[in-house]
Amino acid sequence: MEEDQGDEWEGLLGPLEAVDDGEFEDLLSHGSRSDLKWSMKDYRPPRYRYLRYRLPNEIVQEVLQSNRVKHVILQLSRETGQSNESLAKQASDVLEEMGHQFSLFILRVLGGMIRKVFRQLTNKIVIHTEGLHQMKALSSETPILIMPTHRSYLDFILVSWILYSFDIKVPVIAAGQDFMFMKGVGSLLRRCGAFFIRRSFGKDKLYWALFTEYVQSHIINGDAPVEFFIEGTRSRTGKALQPKFGLLTIALEPYFDARVGDVAICPLSLSYERTVEENLHVRELMGIPKPPESTKGLIKARAILDNNYGSIHVKAGPTLSVHNMAVGLVDRKVRALVPRAVIPSVLPHERTFVNSLAYRVLLEQQKNTMVFPCSVMAAVLLQCAYNKQWSVSKQELYSKMCWVRKLLHSLNANLLWNNDLTEPSVTPPDDSDPVQRESMLAHCVAMLEPVCYIEDDNVVLHQNPPTSEHLTTAFRHCHTLISLGRRRNEFMHAIIRVAMLSKVLCRPTLGTRLKKQFCFLRSVLQCDFVFMPGDESDDVDYNLALDKLLKIGAICETDVSNQHQEKSYKFINNETRTFLVSLIDPFIVTYKNSWQFCISYMPRTKEHSETIKSLATRIQTYLSILYSETIVYGECLNLDVIKNSIHSLDRLGLVTIVKGSVYCDNPNLLSDVIRDMALIIYPLVSKL
Repeated sequence: MEEDQGDEWEGLLGPLEAVDDGEFEDLLSHGSRSDLKWSMKDYRPPRYRYLRYRLPNEIVQEVLQSNRVKHVILQLSRETGQSNESLAKQASDVLEEMGHQFSLFILRVLGGMIRKVFRQLTNKIVIHTEGLHQMKALSSETPILIMPTHRSYLDFILVSWILYSFDIKVPVIAAGQDFMFMKGVGSLLRRCGAFFIRRSFGKDKLYWALFTEYVQSHIINGDAPVEFFIEGTRSRTGKALQPKFGLLTIALEPYFDARVGDVAICPLSLSYERTVEENLHVRELMGIPKPPESTKGLIKARAILDNNYGSIHVKAGPTLSVHNMAVGLVDRKVRALVPRAVIPSVLPHERTFVNSLAYRVLLEQQKNTMVFPCSVMAAVLLQCAYNKQWSVSKQELYSKMCWVRKLLHSLNANLLWNNDLTEPSVTPPDDSDPVQRESMLAHCVAMLEPVCYIEDDNVVLHQNPPTSEHLTTAFRHCHTLISLGRRRNEFMHAIIRVAMLSKVLCRPTLGTRLKKQFCFLRSVLQCDFVFMPGDESDDVDYNLALDKLLKIGAICETDVSNQHQEKSYKFINNETRTFLVSLIDPFIVTYKNSWQFCISYMPRTKEHSETIKSLATRIQTYLSILYSETIVYGECLNLDVIKNSIHSLDRLGLVTIVKGSVYCDNPNLLSDVIRDMALIIYPLVSKL
């Protein structure tokens, strides 16, 4: 048994293959067609077997009486001189502000309204039922953590609505305080299970203790599943963000303390054909501040109801058992030796386990993410834009889309290509069918609006889309490129490793040097893409990428004629090489340009350090002037990519970041790394 559990853990060391199994169901046709009847359906979710029923105010009182909170109050009383009563009052106020006030009646009423809204916004909401049935079966046996991907504000509502539909206990949700201040909306979310937390706790010991105890109380007692986003915030870029470890560490501490026998983690992949905030995200990436969350802003945004946002696909699981995965990695006996009155901190081996588990959750989410045809179209249109081809014939565009589809399929991406976009394609579609071609192109263009449109027999890219008014020329062009780049990013997780290896193979390189350059590029791009950390995963990713390129016939092994008898490889399929390399060139070029700016203009001492946000804005301004009207890659003016290039320097040990401010005290080292990067960058390849 332990051997099997150990084998399961080995999955942490590498990317996961896509698997298409189980049934798919359209949630909009699930149950009664009457929204009112559906919302008032018989709802009897399984109860956790050790559940002790508590009202929301009883949960708050138990948190206030916990050993952890009492200990912190006594400690702060000694340090600050405040009375215990005063600190207890502060604690009570914090919990009143934080805590949920779940009401099944409010959930039912809001659920019926939301169902009506989703019917208006989307064509269908397709659910992969197998993972949800597994979650439902486990919910009576063990506490559950639900970790969805986070691409839209709708994620909060969508997950609760889905679980209610399948008679699974609706979760309590960790939500940012921004939503709490929305009049009416904050109260509704609180009554639907949301509890509100600050974006940053700093060194507020009392808040940390209250938040920790509040979350752990729900897990230990099993009041409801706990839902939070492992990425911490919404991804504006269309690809996964790096994981945040704090909340996951807090949630797993009851397992480390043996206060629960196991915790089940359910990764949940929410794939949107088009998000309602798409234009807002693009503007944020260009540095235009987002409007604050408010009820007034929500009412103004009601125009979104007039648009169609395609389909949403939801796939859960497989559910991960923390107990099974911790075998041989976490020793709970160490904590068992600590008296219960003492509150231990997280031990180093536990922290290592949590960090690895967070990456595993992200990889599971990516494995289950669906790729829509409009993302494929966006990638092809980007190649055209890179070559100043702002108009492409329908026939040529569709032909290239079909070629990319076959490539993605060979790389095990979950690709939707059938007419109803319900489940991954098993049998290849008939690419010669003109009706399917016209239908597919019209639908994809509608999903990419307003960056492109159909004119006669051509698909035309907007160089100055209507949503980019009041921007300079470079930024107007960039608006289209960033928007298309966001959609292309939705499948980058399936292709990034082979793209990196393809880039390195653009120059004749022997095996040892090839692997070294691949690992260097992987470490550089660690902030933009999700890779399992560690030297072992370097080897896994390299071997995986090499095997896939060999398997699809893109490269072949050359004759061994060097003195060290090392293997070398070369491309035999230039079309594949061109496409793969052009996917990664925008990131590499942006990193190099950003680093060159840092050599000359980054502060040299801690006293003169500059915030990352300020430095990224200066780099963006510099690149907009440098390229002016000749901007090629949207990533060059994408603040998210620019910030990641700065964080990459920190990971490589070339700059120092302290409390959000950065400086570089040795620019010579940075110059050496830029020279290494230059060896990989050229030649640039962009034409498909």
